[in-house]
Amino acid sequence: MSKLLVLSLAETTKDPTQGYAVIAKDLESNDWVIIPTLPKELLKNDEGYAWDIFAVTEADLRRVINNRSDIYEVDTDSYRPYMVSPPVKSYEERKRILEDISNDTINELTASSSWVGILRNPQISNLLFVKRKEEEHAYDPEQTFYWECRLDFHDRKGTKWRYKVAPGVAVKDMRFKAYWRDLMMKRSESFEVSKLKWINYMIENDTYFLIEFYPNDYYGQIAVISGVITIKNTSKGNYENA
Repeated sequence: MSKLLVLSLAETTKDPTQGYAVIAKDLESNDWVIIPTLPKELLKNDEGYAWDIFAVTEADLRRVINNRSDIYEVDTDSYRPYMVSPPVKSYEERKRILEDISNDTINELTASSSWVGILRNPQISNLLFVKRKEEEHAYDPEQTFYWECRLDFHDRKGTKWRYKVAPGVAVKDMRFKAYWRDLMMKRSESFEVSKLKWINYMIENDTYFLIEFYPNDYYGQIAVISGVITIKNTSKGNYENA
């Protein structure tokens, strides 16, 4: 049995039955746990939601043979996951947790043997959000899968990831993408204003990107943002959420 501090609920595929990809810290071993495809049926139990950001979920895990370490699936043969501690609400406690497990530079993350890491206070310069895969037969703009979200940023030393496909790094954070999808579908004319407001909000407060790495034949590995976490810092000027 593992007690998992949940730090990311990310997008999986266009198949809505797949639920989320979960990234968490095992509180006993301090190892990263990646659950790439948590079935939607396991998101809840009789008591409500079993997984949430900054909550602790108890679950049986089974190691999956994969070209990445840290990959698991939930074993439900004798036990279904449930939330044993509700989400941490305190800004100070959330920041303390993230400061303990985050890094200042991209080089520190890429040098790690883990396929997950957290970058603190990235310097964000742009956000892109556009439709994609519109030619697919199953195209559905209601699904975040059919939107491309990217954040362009560098670390405190000026280092950034550069990929040929597009500027910045792809974002898989489900809630972050859902916010921009809803905005684009309901009031797309306010995108530029909201984008600048959000970038300022993330810069002026304490922002952390949960970075997940995927093997890639050309680059060796590719970084994606599986979690965007911003914590209000009362010592700085704050902006309301866009």
